[in-house]
Amino acid sequence: MKKALLLILTLLLVLAGCSSESNQDKARKENADKTFTVAAAASLTDVTKALEKEFKKEHPKTKIKFNYGGSGSLRKQVEAGADVDVMMSANTSDIDKLKDEDKVSEVYDYAENKLIIIKYKNSPIKNLKDISSPKKISLGEEKSVPAGQYAIEYMKKEDIYNGMTSTFVFAKDVKQVLNYVQNENAEAGFVYATDIYKGKNEKVKNIEKLSDAPLDRPIVYRAGLVTDNKEAKEWFEFLKTKEAKQIFKDYHFEE
Repeated sequence: MKKALLLILTLLLVLAGCSSESNQDKARKENADKTFTVAAAASLTDVTKALEKEFKKEHPKTKIKFNYGGSGSLRKQVEAGADVDVMMSANTSDIDKLKDEDKVSEVYDYAENKLIIIKYKNSPIKNLKDISSPKKISLGEEKSVPAGQYAIEYMKKEDIYNGMTSTFVFAKDVKQVLNYVQNENAEAGFVYATDIYKGKNEKVKNIEKLSDAPLDRPIVYRAGLVTDNKEAKEWFEFLKTKEAKQIFKDYHFEE
């Protein structure tokens, strides 16, 4: 009789252990499912933190991993199968390429920006044309950074591109351009209007706008939904809300 009871107790303990292990696995899976990754253009570094804070008011248990970089580089990561659920680009072409390759299922234009030319404070430069070698102008890599592509487009439009190529210092993204100018390693640089702000209102130190760099077309920021992750879909839909639009406006983006 005692042996039978002991056997029953042993079986119950084993079953409880299996059930506990199953519940732990289930909990781990649920937590994993509530994590998603957003590949975002470097110019979105500050605003995405504010968006995340607002998003978590309705999704407190959801975790977001952000991967920042040049839009072209991020696109190549998605094409290579990187762990990305949503891509937020600083242009339309990189998302369109992913759409053509069936790498994204939905697209959405969530903001607009402007291209500007910056210089460091107390710089004697009055005009971009004042710069000639060995002085330097910083801009994003043409193949991977939309702001670099826009900068070249602007200089060609103004018919000053050919005379300035010897002054170029290329950067991996707009944040690096900002860093080069801020530290006076370049006399001027091309960034977005939003980049001269640190967070919502504070301006970046030792940086001032030299001039606008208007283009013949708007600079549109486009997002692409890469996976069917539930939380990623909720983030994608959140970008369309009035709350998200107000945050972009607060951080100096345009609708």
